[in-house]
Amino acid sequence: MRIAILADIHGNLPALAAVHADLQRQAPDAVYLAGDQINRCPWNNEVMDLMRDEGWPAIAGNHEWVVARLGTPENRPPFTNRARFPDLWWTREHLTAAHLATIRTLPASRLLAFPGTTPIRLIHGLPDNPFVGILPETPEPEVAAALAGVAEPVVVCGHTHRPMARRCGRWYVVNGGSVGMPYNGDPRAQYLLLDWTQGQWHPTFRQVAYPLSAVTEGFARYRLEEAWGALARLYLRTILTGQPWASDFGQWMKEQPEQLQQDLDRAVALYLARHGPDRWAFG
Repeated sequence: MRIAILADIHGNLPALAAVHADLQRQAPDAVYLAGDQINRCPWNNEVMDLMRDEGWPAIAGNHEWVVARLGTPENRPPFTNRARFPDLWWTREHLTAAHLATIRTLPASRLLAFPGTTPIRLIHGLPDNPFVGILPETPEPEVAAALAGVAEPVVVCGHTHRPMARRCGRWYVVNGGSVGMPYNGDPRAQYLLLDWTQGQWHPTFRQVAYPLSAVTEGFARYRLEEAWGALARLYLRTILTGQPWASDFGQWMKEQPEQLQQDLDRAVALYLARHGPDRWAFG
């Protein structure tokens, strides 16, 4: 039995197309999507089209959670601030009605159970919070507390954009990294294969090269810098380098004054002047 888990595609169709071609060679019995299929790249409808056409079961990540609620009474700060999150609002406005309806129905987790194998719990971040993830360095007591309600001994997750396989108490926790926006210094599209052999699941971490220039061209063609300002350049830098610019900036912004929250171009310039590799705001 072989299954593939794709996480954090983030609307990056060129990356997903390369992974899709690699899946034909790897021939998994099933493919699942672990959330954040959308946002940060322009091809959200095309990614959702492929998910639908292939029949890949998916769960919601934090980006689906937010986009599904924008413009509804369920929306909550800080995502009501359009100046701070222009990409999320752009994605919401450009998704087709059918795809928006789909993301509103995605579950927060899935049980992956196959005859004769150990069951797997698929989540995005934490079981009760898609906005927080399990990192390779997260202390084991914190992981155990977060997973206390999970009965399945194998947990596959996403959100952190960093590949990982670690044992924490009674759980084996695996993250295949990000298809569309890795944070581990490798810009190739990354995903996870799990093979059931000798009575247990064995992970294989796949890295697939794809033409990064296609992303640069797509950002220009869709005029994302006009729509998102300096945030578009920061996202593109993240994709091209495989470094966690987007995540680090997002965490840094949580501590900035309201005036800076309303001026993304100035915020990005200030952040870039102070932070980067070896001097991240959040290590």
